[in-house]
Amino acid sequence: MMIRKSVSALFILLFLVSTALAQRPAIERVEPPHWWIGFNQTQVQLLVHGPNIGNTRVSLDYPGVDLVRMVKTENPNYLFVYLDITEEAQPGTIPLNFNDGRRNLRYNYEIRERLGSEGRHQGFDSSDVIYLLMPDRFANGDPTNDNIPGMLEGVDMDEPFARKGGDIQGILDNLGYIQDLGMTAIWLNPIFENDMPYNYAIGAGFYHGYAATDMYKVDRRFGSNEDFRTLVSTSQEMGMKVIMDKIHNHVGTHHWFIKDLPSSDWVHDQEVYGNTSFRTNTIMDPYASDKDFNTTVRAWFVDEMPDLDQRNPLVADYLIQNTIWWIEEFGIDGIRMDTHAYPYPDYMADWTRIVLDEYPTFNIVGEVWMPDVPTTAWWQFNSRISGDYNSHLPSVTDFPLFNAISRGLNEGPGWESGLMRIYYTLGQDFLYTDPMLNVIFVDNHDLTRFADIVNRDPGKFKMGLSLIYTTRGIPQIFYGTEIMMDQQGMWNDPGKRHPFPGGWPGDEINAFTHEGRVELGEKLGLPVAEMHEFVRTLTHWRNGAEVIHNGRLRHFIPERNIYVYFRYNEDARVMVILNGQDEAQQLNMGRFIELTEGFANGTDVSTGRVVPLHGTIELGPLESLILEME
Repeated sequence: MMIRKSVSALFILLFLVSTALAQRPAIERVEPPHWWIGFNQTQVQLLVHGPNIGNTRVSLDYPGVDLVRMVKTENPNYLFVYLDITEEAQPGTIPLNFNDGRRNLRYNYEIRERLGSEGRHQGFDSSDVIYLLMPDRFANGDPTNDNIPGMLEGVDMDEPFARKGGDIQGILDNLGYIQDLGMTAIWLNPIFENDMPYNYAIGAGFYHGYAATDMYKVDRRFGSNEDFRTLVSTSQEMGMKVIMDKIHNHVGTHHWFIKDLPSSDWVHDQEVYGNTSFRTNTIMDPYASDKDFNTTVRAWFVDEMPDLDQRNPLVADYLIQNTIWWIEEFGIDGIRMDTHAYPYPDYMADWTRIVLDEYPTFNIVGEVWMPDVPTTAWWQFNSRISGDYNSHLPSVTDFPLFNAISRGLNEGPGWESGLMRIYYTLGQDFLYTDPMLNVIFVDNHDLTRFADIVNRDPGKFKMGLSLIYTTRGIPQIFYGTEIMMDQQGMWNDPGKRHPFPGGWPGDEINAFTHEGRVELGEKLGLPVAEMHEFVRTLTHWRNGAEVIHNGRLRHFIPERNIYVYFRYNEDARVMVILNGQDEAQQLNMGRFIELTEGFANGTDVSTGRVVPLHGTIELGPLESLILEME
């Protein structure tokens, strides 16, 4: 009997001890991992996560730092601590004391001196040419990080939707190639940790980076945070800016805070709102139903990407601070905000305003994939058509111009067809606050490869590139476009994102070299080396052509599918002639006397051909001329 009572007492004691230990608060994560002194907005939110940490109270004693408030949520594993880091504070370690009434838990939080913006946070504008690359598909410089123990997906070269092993080291290894192309800015698709499982049933992979599972870490299959710091600083030293891709609309289902939600209103309820309709025009549609609006803003992008609810001020503060942390920590020069039109517009405006207030030389381009010019222009700062709403967003993605180019190059002449589409689209620029800040392109990671759009026609290919290099805006080139990369018959996202030939050990052809480009062209029957040199020549020329960066644009109504326009300022003048017909045509230059008077000849930038600016000239089939006027 005594033995039985002793055993029972022991079990009770063990239960009480284990219960007490289970209830003991612990800290597993604090985000941001550190902060800085000297921001305009001096308050910072610390997300503190760990078992029962919400059952504690915080105290601190550090000169110049005040505890503003603590916010508990329905999940006891979270405590949000707001600090005011005043200008009197000095760099050092703040001792944060978490006390649950029985014991004290100390956490040392570091605050640092800001590094300043010299050579950092440069922004980007119409003097730049942006090179967009997808890290997983550009080059594999470190095969040792292809498969990371404990991560849910490794490299599979045979499965189109799977990872291929491209990484930051691969980009570093080929910065010289990008620099030689003349590119002045590099935009990377997201580098955040995306530790998501590959779904073989539906063929869904997350190599693209748009389903973050940790917003403060570089994905280890790309490298480390230090590797990214090296990439940014090395690029800047070589004269190239770095633009980071961010997403505030959603994260991945395997994000650590999705697995342990801070509160029920951290994300939108998919059972209520479903998945998005992708009809972002509902944002400004004066007749939109509540259901349609909610299906844009509150619905999930896809099943694997929970939709964040930025109406929750804790969510909004977390996301804004995450942005500032990446800018300050790594010195990036700009941001491309993915799915800019899908979160709440008021939140996006606040986010943009706060970021640009802290970094006045910075720039942000929002991905506003809208159906036409008015709905695109609505998103630009100080819009004349958005009513009381001000997005504060400097740059927008110019999908209307892309649509006009991709359709116009493949049509014959007509009242609204052929190159007339481009003329009409640019003729609506009065709706933009500043069309010179529009990011313009002939393809990107979400679009059909430009070589496929023009059916690999060299003339149309050169025409599209000539246009985005010389019209208003900031041109963006997708990796591989310079070598006429196509989709190899794959009409899905992986087809748009094939690995760059030569970026992987063992590749038979290395298109990073001239010899490799010649060999690739012979294999494909395409002028690969010629197109690469064409892009390289145009980029280097454009870099020094201030008249293209900031000059005025004047165009003439296309006739017989010939589109003519000029870029000009007080010091220089450029005439662009695009023959959209697959046949030779004569062009009477007298029509353009208002801008050619006083000039005798023009020299084509890419070929050196000298063209008289008076009389009649002969245009070859699908010929493009970029004439520096003399």
